[in-house]
Amino acid sequence: MVDVASTVSNLQSNVATSSNNLTDNFDTFITLLTAQLQNQDPLEPVDSTEFTNQLVQFSSVEQQIQTNSALADLITLTASSQAAGLSGYLGKEIEVQSSVADMSEDGIDWRYTLPEGVEKLTLSVQAENGRIVYSEDVSATNSGDHQFKWDGELSNGETATDGTYRLLIGATDANESSVTVAPRVRTSVTGIDLSTGVTALSTGAGLYDFASVLRLTNNSQT
Repeated sequence: MVDVASTVSNLQSNVATSSNNLTDNFDTFITLLTAQLQNQDPLEPVDSTEFTNQLVQFSSVEQQIQTNSALADLITLTASSQAAGLSGYLGKEIEVQSSVADMSEDGIDWRYTLPEGVEKLTLSVQAENGRIVYSEDVSATNSGDHQFKWDGELSNGETATDGTYRLLIGATDANESSVTVAPRVRTSVTGIDLSTGVTALSTGAGLYDFASVLRLTNNSQT
């Protein structure tokens, strides 16, 4: 997915740099051309064909930069339109492909889908410092969608502080071979964020890249 905000930022930066370079080069070109005309040998005047070719090249570069500038303006409008379109996500619940979430008042709502053949399943919550703060063996290993809603209670009975936490899913089959299970986070959208150069959704569980959104759900769904 091409991110509009990032594309606009890069293109505008390139246009500004190219425009500055063109101005400097054109000023240098005019200075040298003027000096050349003032000091040319009357018996061997400046070749008009070469002179014309140089002017055409500068004109072509200038037109290209103007085209890029117009394109940047167009993409900026597209970014604004995209942000307006994403406003429909405000207040809605989404699922994002992520193992990481911020602790909120309602805890963290993780989801995962088990394939056939999982025999053992362990869910562990890892703090930002890498320490496992909670872990449990899960008896429900049937295939399909599952929910793990962590309220922030640590293994020692204390309550988790504000911060970012990661869900680690340890799943094995009957042969004790590891089975990969990708966690998802379900959370409510509170805003649209374009400040980082990547179109992102502000949520109660943190800031997520729009490209990681898997689905939009109704608030009434569990």
